[in-house]
Amino acid sequence: MQGNEAHIIRQINHVEFENEHEDGDWPIVSQPLELEGVGNVRDMGGIPTQDGRRIRPGMLLRSADLHKATDADLATLDRLGVRNIIDLRTRQERHMEEDRLLPDWRYFPIPVFDEGGELGKQLRGLIAEPGMFIESLYPQMIDAPMAVSCWKDCFGHLLDDGGGTLWHCTQGKDRTGALAALVLASLGVDETLIIDDYLETNRFMPHTSSKLAQKLESILGARVDGDINQFLTAAPAYIHAFIGATTRYGGLVGFLRTKVGLSETDFERLRERYTCDASDMPRD
Repeated sequence: MQGNEAHIIRQINHVEFENEHEDGDWPIVSQPLELEGVGNVRDMGGIPTQDGRRIRPGMLLRSADLHKATDADLATLDRLGVRNIIDLRTRQERHMEEDRLLPDWRYFPIPVFDEGGELGKQLRGLIAEPGMFIESLYPQMIDAPMAVSCWKDCFGHLLDDGGGTLWHCTQGKDRTGALAALVLASLGVDETLIIDDYLETNRFMPHTSSKLAQKLESILGARVDGDINQFLTAAPAYIHAFIGATTRYGGLVGFLRTKVGLSETDFERLRERYTCDASDMPRD
């Protein structure tokens, strides 16, 4: 077994251990929604910020793609207040599995990565870096100009468009997790909770490969078992690689200021729109 492959397998095997707190509990950070046809749907409402506020329910949701959403699922999301859908997938992915949407929702396809030759790039990455491809992808979501442009567009919509926003990629793990980390950071959520929210994906993500990953598996065969697992696991190394890539900017908030271009006024508007006093949170 190659060193890189052993490394990723250790990451996968230790996901649960690394996400347990001292009392043995696996924390629920964002709140899961039990929809019929959409996996890994979570409302970030209720997550606390460092200044004692809470994220408003129904305003910020993350999920897997919506191509199997039932009518009941769409109605549930609509009742929660979802009005904007940000689709972080490539054109190829969107074509293979088109979202189901309501007519009055605003839909924004904003890919994180260049879609030209996406399958080929992933194939080359798996061959060149066995066991390490997904981990190497996370710093690119900080460094790549197209990714930075994507985050600028996403925050533009979060600042300017009314109603709740749901964003997703294919399985709601990598690109979705990256945007979730940036959004939480912009609202003043502690980094420990940002990591907890990312790792929570392992409880709710469907453990079936996307069509793109299945194509790779059919091409490369059993030799890539560890690589295909990368598509199915939110390993601690991934989110740490993402956050670590922002160190040169002073962390996630510094990256949002320096590269995404958020001003102090923007941060204030985001916190006013998406957070509230804890006393204003609805009670069960």
